[in-house]
Order: sequence, then structure tokens, then C-alpha cells
Amino acid sequence: MSGLERPENIMRAKMRGIDLSLNRSLPELESSYWEFIEATEGDDSSDWNSSVQEDISALEGYLMKMDIL
Repeated sequence: MSGLERPENIMRAKMRGIDLSLNRSLPELESSYWEFIEATEGDDSSDWNSSVQEDISALEGYLMKMDIL
């Protein structure tokens, strides 16, 4: 297995460029959320590092409060 094929490296490659921060417009937040969901479809979230888990959880929680999800 090459270094790029290792799960942690695949996850980093998928996350590259997906902004999960909350300081953007609502349409941007929703777009990032769905982009992340699509990019990580089928992945085991327990393999994600804690900062990614916290960021996506915060984003999801915010979108739920705004009745987007």
C-alpha cells in the first residue's frame, strides 16, 4: 500500500479545500456541509481526527439550528 492509499492520507486529500469554518454566509455553510458529506461518503467517522469531528459537528449543529438540515 502506498502512502497515498493509507486511510489517513486519503482523508487528508478529501478534506483539502473544504472549509468547515462557521464565519461565512449561510449558503456557503450549507454548500461546504454537503461537499464534505459527499467527499466522505462511506468513510468511518471514527477514523477522522478530533478537529475534523469537532468542526463538522459544529457546522451540522449550526445548520440544524437554522433549520437547514
